[in-house]
Amino acid sequence: MNGPVARLSEWHARRVAIKSAEITRAQPLDNGIGAEAPIRTAQQDRLRRADFAERIATVLSELSLPDGRVFAIRGGWGFGKSSLKNLIAERLDARNDGAEWLDFNPWQWGDGNAIARALFGQIADRLGGEHSKAALARADALRRYGAILTGASAPLKKAGSSSHLITATLTDASFIAIAAAVGFDLPTTAKVAAVFAVLSISASLVGRLMTHLGKDRSTEPLDKVRMSLEARLRELNKPLVVFVDDIDRLEPENIRVLLRQVKANANLPNIVFVLLFQPSIVESALDPVADGDGRSFLEKIVQVNFDLPTVPVSIVHETFGKDLSALAEPYATKANGFSQTRWGNAFVGCIQPFLRNMRDARRLISSIAVHIPLHAAGEVFEVNIVDFLILEALRVFEPDLYLALFQNRTLLLQEQRYFANGRDTATKEKAEALLEMTSVQRRDAAKGALENLFPMLEWAFGGTYYADDVHNQWFAEKRACSPRYFPRYFELQTATGELSERDFVAFEEATSDKALLAALLDDVEAKGLTKSLAARLDERREMLPGENAAVLLPAMFKIAQSLVGESSGDPFNTPWVSAWRATSWYLKSIPKDMRGDLVVEALRSTRALSVGAILIKLNDPTSQEDNKTETFESALELVTVEAMKTEWLRLIRERSVDISEMLNAPDLISQLYTWRAFASEDEPKTWVAEATSTDEGFATFSSRMMSRGTRSSAGDRVSTPYHSFQRETVENFVGIDKAKAKCDAIDPAVFPEHEDALRTLLRYLEMWLGLRDHDQFDF
Repeated sequence: MNGPVARLSEWHARRVAIKSAEITRAQPLDNGIGAEAPIRTAQQDRLRRADFAERIATVLSELSLPDGRVFAIRGGWGFGKSSLKNLIAERLDARNDGAEWLDFNPWQWGDGNAIARALFGQIADRLGGEHSKAALARADALRRYGAILTGASAPLKKAGSSSHLITATLTDASFIAIAAAVGFDLPTTAKVAAVFAVLSISASLVGRLMTHLGKDRSTEPLDKVRMSLEARLRELNKPLVVFVDDIDRLEPENIRVLLRQVKANANLPNIVFVLLFQPSIVESALDPVADGDGRSFLEKIVQVNFDLPTVPVSIVHETFGKDLSALAEPYATKANGFSQTRWGNAFVGCIQPFLRNMRDARRLISSIAVHIPLHAAGEVFEVNIVDFLILEALRVFEPDLYLALFQNRTLLLQEQRYFANGRDTATKEKAEALLEMTSVQRRDAAKGALENLFPMLEWAFGGTYYADDVHNQWFAEKRACSPRYFPRYFELQTATGELSERDFVAFEEATSDKALLAALLDDVEAKGLTKSLAARLDERREMLPGENAAVLLPAMFKIAQSLVGESSGDPFNTPWVSAWRATSWYLKSIPKDMRGDLVVEALRSTRALSVGAILIKLNDPTSQEDNKTETFESALELVTVEAMKTEWLRLIRERSVDISEMLNAPDLISQLYTWRAFASEDEPKTWVAEATSTDEGFATFSSRMMSRGTRSSAGDRVSTPYHSFQRETVENFVGIDKAKAKCDAIDPAVFPEHEDALRTLLRYLEMWLGLRDHDQFDF
C-alpha cells in the first residue's frame, strides 16, 4: 500500500496541489473599490502576522494523529481570519514536511444537507487526488461513510426505482408513433419508433445501474464502514488539514448542521479541522441545542483555539493613512481648504474613532474612492477636502445621521441665529436629537464631527459662539458650513446658476492674460454665471492675485458695472454690492506705487461710471461722516481720488451727449447725484431739462426716478409690490410744478411701459401740492 509507486503518486499529487495554490497566490490582489479580499501571501502582510502563521503551520505539520483534531481560529468580522488562513496555507506548502490542506467554504453550498455532502465530497476528492490505488480506496471509503451519514444514496436509488415509469412512457410513445404513421412516410416513422424503443430499453438498463450505484448504504453497519475508513486514513504519511471558513456567515440552523458533522468526525485519523469563526455568532447559534450554553457546547467540539492577534489600532490608523494618501494627496492643498492643523484635529477626533479594524478602514477607503471623482476636476476639488473626508466617515459609519444633515440645513448653519432669541432651548434639543441617531459607542465621535463641520452649531453643545466675520473665511475654504457649498456635499454637483470651482480656478489662472480673461468672461456671461462669479470674487477678495492687477482690475470694473441694478433676496448682498465690494478690497492688495495709475486707467478703459463713483466716495475724505473722519483710512491717495473725479466727469459729459443711452442707465439717478456733487447743480439739471423736453423723455425719466419695493402687514404670507417717489429727487432735477404740468399734459396710456410710473408720480405730486390726502403707506 505504501510502496515506491504510491509514494511517487502522492508526491506528484502534492506538487500539483502546491502549483495550483501558487498560481492562485500569484494573482494580483484586488484592492479596488469595495474589495474585502483577504491577502494571499506574506508579501502582502501589513499586519506582521507571518510569524504567527509560521508557528501554526509548524504545529499542524508536526501532529501525529491516531485520532483527529478540531482547532479554531477565532476573531471578529473584519479582523483578518481568512488572511491568516492563507498565510498558514502558504507556509504549509513551503515546508518539506508540511501537512496537506483543503480550503472548504460552506457559505456557497446552500442548506445544511448540501453543506455536509460537499464537505465529505471535497475531502474525498482531496484524498484521492493522486489517483493511486490506495488514495482511490481512501476516497471511496470516505464517500461510502459520508453517504451513510448524509443519506446521499437516496436520490440515486429513487431515480433508479422510477425507471420502469420512464421505460413504459417511452414504449407507449413508440406505439403511438407507429399508429400515427398511417398515411405518412412509413420508413421515416419506423425510424422514430425504433429510436423510442431503443431509449426504453436503455432506460431500463440505466435504471438498474442507478439502483445498484444508489444502493441504500444506510443498512450497512456504520461501525464496519468507519473501521475500514479509519484503517485507510492511518496509512497517510501526514495529516490533511481542512480549513472551514466563513462559518459565522451561515444561518444558525446551517451552523448547527455543519458543527454536528465536524463533531461526529472529529476523531477520524489524520484529519484536522480548522474552523474559522467569530465566537459570539457561533455560540449564539448553538444555544438552542445546548440549553442556552452554546459556549460550553463549542468547547466540547474544539480542542485548541488560535485567537487572532489583536491588530493595534495604531496599525489600522497607519494603514488607513497610507491608503488615504494614495487617493487624496493631490487634493490636499490650501486651494482646496486643506491645512495640516485642521486635518490633524479632524483625523484624530472625527475619523480615527470610527476605525476599529481593517474592514472598517477598507470600507471607508472604498467610499472615499467612489466619491472623490464626483467632486474633482484635475487637481481642483469642488469642496473642502477635510470636510469631505469627515462627511464620508459619517456616510459609512453613521448613515442615519448623514442622511439627516441635508434636511437640517437651518439648524446646522444657524442662518437665522439672530432670530433665535428665546428659542435656544429648542435649538439645543434639535441638536441633541441629531446625536440620538448615532450608536452610543460612536456618539462622542459624531458630536466632534458635527462641531468640526458646522462651527456655528458649537454653542448648542456648550461650545464657542462664532461671529459673522468668520463666514468669508469659510466661503474661501469651501467649507460645508457655508451656504454656498453646503448643498454640493450632498447633491454631488454644482447648483444651477453657480460657477464651479474648476471654472473659478480657470478664471484665476487667466488673470495674467488679457485676451484669455476676456474670452473666459464672455463665456461666463453667455452661461449666465456673472452673478455667481461676483459672489465668488467677494468671498475670495483677499486671496486674488495682486500681481495681476493690470489685467484683473479692469475686468472687475466691467463685471461690477454689468451688475448695476441686479437685485437678490438680501438687499445688503446683491450681486452689484458683492462686485464693487470685491473691487474695493482688491485695491488694497495692489502695491501702493502702482495702485493709483491702475485704478484711473481701469476707469478710463472700462467707462464704468457706477464703479468709479462708489470707489471715489469710499476713498474721498470729504465724503465721510464727521464722526468717521479721524479713523478714515483710504486705499487711494487724495491725488488719485481727484484724478478719478476728473476722469469721471469727462466720461459722464461724453455719455450725456447721447440722451437716449443715458436715460436707459439703470442707476441714472445715482449718476446725476454724483455729477451734481463732483461738478455743480446746474450741469445735471440742465441735462435733465433737455432729456425731459419730450413727452417720451419725461415718461422714461419718471420710471428712472420711481423706487420699487414691497410692503406687507401682520399675517400676510406674501408681500405686495409698492412704488414711490422721493420729493427731493423731483425737486432737484425737474421741479414740482414743472413735473405736475408735464403729468397733466401726458396721457399715460400712450406710454404703456411707463404708465404706472406716470400715474404714481401724479398721485405723489398731488399729495405734495395738497391736492389729495396722504396715503398711510406713502413715504
